[in-house]
Amino acid sequence: MSLWPRTLKQKTILVVVLVALLALGNVVTLQAMLRRFDDIGATVNLAGKMRMLSQRIALEALAENLAQGGNWPEVQERYASFTESYTALRQGGIAYGLAVRPVDPLFTPTLDQLHHAWQHFQTVVNAAHATIHAQNNLSRIQVLEIMAASDDLWAHSENLLNQLVEFSGQVQQRALWASFLLFGIDIFVLLIGFFIIQLRVLRPVQEISAQCAEMIVGNYSIRNKITASDELGQLAAVLNQAAEQIEKLLLDIATERSAVAQMQAMFNGLAENDVAGIYMISSEMKLIYANDQLATMLGYSKEDLTSNFEAVRMFAPKSGVLVRAKILDRLEGRAHSTRYETIAAHANGTTFDVEIFGTSMMYQGQPAIIGMLIDISARKRTEDSMRRAALVYQHTSEAMVVTDPNGVVLDINPAFTTITGYRADEIIGRRLNIISSGRHDRDFYKTMWDALKKSGTWSGDIYNIRKNGEEYIERLTITTSFNTDGSINSHIGLFTDVTKLRQREAVIWRQAHFDNLTQLPNRQMFQESLLSTIEFSRREQKIFALVFLDLDFFKEVNDTFGHDEGDELLRQVASRLQSCVRSTDLVARLGGDEFVLILHNTKSREDIFSICKKVLENISKPYNLTNNIVNISVSAGITFYPEDGQDGRTLLKHADLAMYAAKDKGRNQFAVFDIEMEQEAQSRRMLLRDLQKGLDKKEFLLYYQPIVAMQTGKIVKAEALIRWDQPLRGRVNPGDFIPLAEESGMIVPLGNWIFNEAMQQLAVWRTQYKSDFSISVNVSPVQLLSTDLDCKQWLEKLAQLKIPSQALVIEITERMLLESDKISDENINTLQTAGIELALDDFGTGYSSLSYLKRFDINYIKIDRSFVCNLHRASEDVALCQAIIVMAHQLGIQVVAEGVETQEQHSILLEAGCDFGQGYWYCKPITAAEMTQRLVQENLKI
Repeated sequence: MSLWPRTLKQKTILVVVLVALLALGNVVTLQAMLRRFDDIGATVNLAGKMRMLSQRIALEALAENLAQGGNWPEVQERYASFTESYTALRQGGIAYGLAVRPVDPLFTPTLDQLHHAWQHFQTVVNAAHATIHAQNNLSRIQVLEIMAASDDLWAHSENLLNQLVEFSGQVQQRALWASFLLFGIDIFVLLIGFFIIQLRVLRPVQEISAQCAEMIVGNYSIRNKITASDELGQLAAVLNQAAEQIEKLLLDIATERSAVAQMQAMFNGLAENDVAGIYMISSEMKLIYANDQLATMLGYSKEDLTSNFEAVRMFAPKSGVLVRAKILDRLEGRAHSTRYETIAAHANGTTFDVEIFGTSMMYQGQPAIIGMLIDISARKRTEDSMRRAALVYQHTSEAMVVTDPNGVVLDINPAFTTITGYRADEIIGRRLNIISSGRHDRDFYKTMWDALKKSGTWSGDIYNIRKNGEEYIERLTITTSFNTDGSINSHIGLFTDVTKLRQREAVIWRQAHFDNLTQLPNRQMFQESLLSTIEFSRREQKIFALVFLDLDFFKEVNDTFGHDEGDELLRQVASRLQSCVRSTDLVARLGGDEFVLILHNTKSREDIFSICKKVLENISKPYNLTNNIVNISVSAGITFYPEDGQDGRTLLKHADLAMYAAKDKGRNQFAVFDIEMEQEAQSRRMLLRDLQKGLDKKEFLLYYQPIVAMQTGKIVKAEALIRWDQPLRGRVNPGDFIPLAEESGMIVPLGNWIFNEAMQQLAVWRTQYKSDFSISVNVSPVQLLSTDLDCKQWLEKLAQLKIPSQALVIEITERMLLESDKISDENINTLQTAGIELALDDFGTGYSSLSYLKRFDINYIKIDRSFVCNLHRASEDVALCQAIIVMAHQLGIQVVAEGVETQEQHSILLEAGCDFGQGYWYCKPITAAEMTQRLVQENLKI
């Protein structure tokens, strides 16, 4: 970056600044010289005062000796003045009101001598004063000593003063020479300034003036050589450019006159064509020229087109907006040229597709447009047809390949590349055997070519191989294109990749007939096999056995260790079952933990029993699962065709009854069907029928067992217990009809009846006897798992009876926690959200009970009666109950002990911190009337 000013203004400012700096330098220099003179004058003055002070001290000392007792100044004050002056000279400072600088170092020896003489002078004067004060008179010798010391000090002071005067003269001489030098510098700077102005300003002005004079007389080839970057340089550059442009313009004018003649000839030749319409549009968007072809295309005469004919009239109305915008873009300078397609209008009202080429130009000083209009109707029709064909060819999901009569590939579409992996450049020119999988023999291809020769078409599945080596199945259709003489032009192959479709079909068939987990035949295939076996055995008079298998304790394993471990167990069971039967036998899984065996060619029952014993033995062996070792067993029911049934449904039903009989015998057993099993099943069906009638005829009633607070012994709540008094059977044990109600689904309406009855009674007790009384109602897992349970109806019933939701306690078992699903979780959450409390019944008897405590917000734990019934001071159950109570309290859960039957049990539980007790020691289950009487008695005690 140049430091020299670029503009005349900057140069002028620079000159002014330089002159100002020069003047400022002169002023500063003179001020510095004057200050120097002032400093020297003060120094000389101070040296003179020191000389006089030394004589004054001596004279005052001698005068004091002659006139003792006079008022003489203290000699120490004189000493201080002299010392102050000396210090100011040596180090700089103020003395006698004079500010002085330290003297030049060349005076240091003189000052040292003066200081030495001053010290000697002080010693002599001090001794004289001491004598005067002691003896009253000085001796002649002392007087002479004072005078000698005074003279010596005078001499050194005089010497210093003389040197200072001489130094002052030297400084004045140097100042004079400095003034001469400053004057010389000023002259030098002014000369340099004049030279620069001459070089940078005057000389360029002279050169520009000379160039202008030459241009006036027509010499435009002359150029100045000024290269400065200031205004003069810019003016010189512009002048050079102007001269160059004028010279070029004169040359262009001559060239243009020749070119115009040539262009006119070319334009006339272009305008006289028979293909394109040529036109010119004025700035007013009207035609000012049209050739014969344009007039022919539009159906107008040339005179019509050039007589104030608006340009947009050449086009269809719906194209008018586009055309007007395109014309304005060029007339207003937003675009120079354009090319676009639009629709033109014939004078008779018909329209046709055209392509426009237009360019902006100047015509007679105004913007104009010259353009070309070509009829592209035929081309558009061809393009549309080809575009549609190309779209189909390019975007169809079917692969297309075209070969010559010999099978050499001529063309492919993108779908071909997508399916096979071969690009066009890799397959065109080669035969299609490049994708052959080798799975089809020569006869396959011979049949294909024979069909093509005979009918010109062939269709079927074929295995081929992709570029990456992957085999696939394609559904191929080949058609033949013939020439007009009947010879083959080409073969066109259309195919789709049906690999996944065929695989899905195979998978669907297998999924429909085989169990996905164990790979055993499923229920459908079992039923088909059973039907065919029955038909075969009936026809051949054969006997076969049907064995129904149900795994024991599988649910516990599945719930305890998870579904993954349960699935692995089922796979291993399937493998063991297959190892126990013959290759002619069938092992199938019906679902869950149920399996069936079809044992063919049964010669004797003992053969079947032997196989079943082998099954029981193998299934009961330990299983090494992914993370656990488990043991299970199996219960088996056996039926024989045709003795136990003539059809599959009967055989399977009887085998199922036999299997349940085996379970009743203690599991890990097999049982053969007999008629008594069916009679027992009939009995269960009758009980279920009576259960339905009993609900309709209101044969059920509720009993209530009090629950007392352990600390007070007061009844605070009760558990509602259902009883059934059947007219013919008498009182039916709940253990007989509750499981049947759960199996049949009747537990839901039965549970709703229990809830409504209990809440009606609770409303009476809370209103009349105990306002904070609450009732516990047992809810079956089947109820909570059912979509028929209407929790909203329960809550509406509570609101109707004005019972607070916390007055109802829902008792569930650990089985409920193990079997819970989304529906049961939502039902429990709905009830708890409303404020209904939750009690976990029979705690400690289920699986993984502790791990489920956090799953729901449990309010109460009910210690199962099996831990309480044998409770005494020395039993191990004491520690277990204590642990349960402590654990529950740590989790914020209250504890209810069931089955309390003795005072000792009550005391142990009370000492352990149990909250509530329930059992025969307090009260057995009683009717509502009896419960009312108990509440009345407690109120009377209060």
